[in-house]
Amino acid sequence: MKQIKLFLYCFLLTPLVCMAQESNFSKDIKDYLEHNGTMRQYEYAYDQLMIMMEGNYPKSEDNKQGWTYLEENRGKALEEMKSLMVPIYQENFTHEEIKQMGAFYKTEAGVLLITDRSKMTDIHKEELNTFYNSVVGQKIISKKEVLISEISKVSESWSRQLYETSLRLLQNG
Repeated sequence: MKQIKLFLYCFLLTPLVCMAQESNFSKDIKDYLEHNGTMRQYEYAYDQLMIMMEGNYPKSEDNKQGWTYLEENRGKALEEMKSLMVPIYQENFTHEEIKQMGAFYKTEAGVLLITDRSKMTDIHKEELNTFYNSVVGQKIISKKEVLISEISKVSESWSRQLYETSLRLLQNG
């Protein structure tokens, strides 16, 4: 009987624990993408696409539903992009490394690196150098080409789908 309980515990509860850990890993990656400035780039890209589309398809009664959809689903589209990047980071970094990366971007030096580098003091620059000279920092540098390649693929796909959806919604009114 103990063996059956142990068997059930191992094969029924272990996947739940793994899924919870994976969920935390995914959440930490998404948090990192918010803090390291990545999502700001996609927010900007989305907004620029909307500006371009408005130049080509000004808001009117005919395309009102399309514009409403695009405006209301901005967050969903950005969340989708973030979710597309999660597996890339999971394949290239451990959960602990992602936590360390996220922690750096929450420091004053990390925030200034993203928001206004001109305000970085020598101390901030020293913190930045220390981070990039650490094991995790060196791994980020060594993975740069792989990350650029993989993120470019999902980014291009996301952008294309967003453009095609926008075009379809606004052309057909």
